[in-house]
Amino acid sequence: MEINVSTLAIGNAHYFKESSNTKAEELKKLLDSNNDKDKLEAMKRLIAALSRGKDMSIFFPDVVKNVVCSNLEVKKLVYTYLVHYADTQSETALLAIATFQKDLKDKNQLIRALALRVMSSIRVRVTTQIVILAIQQTIRDSSAFVRKTAAHAIPKVFSMDPDQREALIPLIEELLSDKSTLVLGSVIAAFREVCPDNWKIIHPHFRKFCNYLPDIDEWGQLAIVEMLTRYARANFTDPNIKRKEREKKPKVKKPKQKKEKFYSDSESGSATPSEDESEYESEIEDDDVELDADHRLLLRSTLPLLQNRNHSVVLAVCILYNYIAPEPEIQIIAKSLVRIMRNSREIQYVVLANIATVCSNRASMFSNYLTDFFVSANDPNYCRDLKLEILTYLASETNIAKILREFNAYVHFEDKKFVAATIQAIGRCALQIPEVTESCMHGLMALLSKNSDVVVAESVVVLKKLLQANKNHRDSVIKQLTKLLDKITDPNARASIVWVIGEFSESIPLLAPDILRKLAKNFVNEENTVKLQIINLASKLILCNPQQTQLLVQYVFNMARYDLNYDIRDRSRALKQILLTTKTPNLRQNAKALFIGSKPIPVSAGPSEDRNRISLGTLSHIVKHTTLGYIPIPDFPVESVDPSLRNQTSEKEYSKFLGNSEKGFYSDDDKKKREEDDFYSDYSGSDERNSGDDSDDRDDNDGSRSASGSGSGSYSRSYDEDDDDYDNENNGSDDNDDNDDYDDDDRSRSDQDYSDDNHSDYSDHSDSDNDYNNSNNRNSKQTNTKSSLQSNNKANNFNFF
Repeated sequence: MEINVSTLAIGNAHYFKESSNTKAEELKKLLDSNNDKDKLEAMKRLIAALSRGKDMSIFFPDVVKNVVCSNLEVKKLVYTYLVHYADTQSETALLAIATFQKDLKDKNQLIRALALRVMSSIRVRVTTQIVILAIQQTIRDSSAFVRKTAAHAIPKVFSMDPDQREALIPLIEELLSDKSTLVLGSVIAAFREVCPDNWKIIHPHFRKFCNYLPDIDEWGQLAIVEMLTRYARANFTDPNIKRKEREKKPKVKKPKQKKEKFYSDSESGSATPSEDESEYESEIEDDDVELDADHRLLLRSTLPLLQNRNHSVVLAVCILYNYIAPEPEIQIIAKSLVRIMRNSREIQYVVLANIATVCSNRASMFSNYLTDFFVSANDPNYCRDLKLEILTYLASETNIAKILREFNAYVHFEDKKFVAATIQAIGRCALQIPEVTESCMHGLMALLSKNSDVVVAESVVVLKKLLQANKNHRDSVIKQLTKLLDKITDPNARASIVWVIGEFSESIPLLAPDILRKLAKNFVNEENTVKLQIINLASKLILCNPQQTQLLVQYVFNMARYDLNYDIRDRSRALKQILLTTKTPNLRQNAKALFIGSKPIPVSAGPSEDRNRISLGTLSHIVKHTTLGYIPIPDFPVESVDPSLRNQTSEKEYSKFLGNSEKGFYSDDDKKKREEDDFYSDYSGSDERNSGDDSDDRDDNDGSRSASGSGSGSYSRSYDEDDDDYDNENNGSDDNDDNDDYDDDDRSRSDQDYSDDNHSDYSDHSDSDNDYNNSNNRNSKQTNTKSSLQSNNKANNFNFF
């Protein structure tokens, strides 16, 4: 009988309509009914109300009683409801704890997983030991979905009772040996919560994670890549340490070796060196970096993930390369970051924040993508500011003209805050590249005639910095700034002008005393920042021109002596004792050195400078301060960890992944013995992933390799704690565990077929990201032959290595 899907959808749609309100008494009556159809109807209405955001907790006691219902559909909906309210209705949920324990042995894998989810969601500390026993039972379950649920339950137990850390670590260690890719991502998430620095339990499985990484679901890949980044920083040495040491040393020059000419008049064969041959040449260093075999394995395994369709995975791989890759290889992440930047505003902001931090240290890697960071009219303000910052990092002598033309267009925008940010960016570019400082000053002087107070004030502040760096045309700029003093009302701009007049008073010896007179008349009404600069101006003028400013300075100090601000009072009293009395002769003699000394040229620092101390890809990096749960990236050790700690992984599997380039990894005796075993073996094509472990007897086909989600951005389904993925697949699958495994196999094949259909959707990215070679060879033994052939054919099209 053929089922009409559209009819079913229409038949259930009325549950989600706002008009379908049901009285509480009617729902309770349906829940207490002996008819399974009535219970199913009531549960559908409750779940639909939950999806609309309504509070249905008053029905919790009535729903708990239906846990013992034998109908599979009713039981699944009951467990879905209990998972939602188990945290808030913990005491009532304890009444059914015995039923939950009984359902852990149910024939249906979904019921077993739901029972464990409800038990771990009950936020009562007395149930901790019961939940741990349930986890110990389910981590050996034949279903990978149940084992994944057990991995999700571990962080819940730890958050409820942190004292159980030592009891949970062995459970994590056992789950780490799981061969199902459906489980590994969840186990790493639990590892990150419970024991993020316990690398001893990661060592034996490091190579397995590298080999299985393309087959894990997207969110599992994200958790594993983040863990492997921290692992590499804690256990491998810095690959760029020689380069850093070479940069610190002065360059040593050595003479070229004399080359003998083929035809020489001299009998000894020595030729007279030419002018070019007699010159010295810079010492050339070999940039080849020798990496640990496992370090190189990690870089090769994560490289294909740069083409993943999940932007979080791509960003995580870029962060991994930024932290652990050799300097020449870090350049490959630029194109991937620019690709994922072309997305929604939220994703664009996160990517831009990470690019800005990377540019502060490695700006050259994004120089080819300069136009991608130009501001468009529809960009939000938070993205505009980051793009401006990135453009200042990318500014160089070759592209500064193009950037300044772009900035010239930005200063005509209607958004005055953005215009002010553009003026700041112009100032940073002028300080970075002295050749354009003069032209930038002329451009900023033109902005002083604008009607906007914000634009004029920001231009004055930037000009103050540029005057310290450039001495040309200083007098004309200072005179024009003094004319604006009566018009500008912004405190920062007025304070900047007063500072400029005091710092360069020798350029305007006649105007400076008169300006001080005007400022002294309105001293009481000025802002505190302006008052402090007026006091500084008076101190400098009495040292340069005491005949005209003696009385005027005394008047300013007396006014400041009784100011409401204690900083102004203290400063005026201290300066008066030094400059106007003879109580401190030593300070009086050195007053000019104290107040009129040369100032260092200001250094341009971008807003992302504060982010450099925080790890990339974290919430703390976005908000620019450490948040709860932040774990900093570890430093490289002086010596790497012994590689033999990672040798517990199958050597045959590891050598097959590395290919022929790692021939020296094994000893001759081991190789000879392995060849003899293969020669006399009846079955030489055994799957190496199922050898050497007693735990491999359990079924690994239940979704473990259902998606290959990295190489070309193919479909990669994540079986999260959302049980709705299994609703249509497990109906009537309560006969035995074999049926469960059959469902898993069927689901694996269907997901793989879907992966094949979508395999070409993201193939366009193969030209936009760095290519890779032979990364899909390890997928040749997947259940779907068609998918394997497509993966191998696609791998042959890449020639990165």
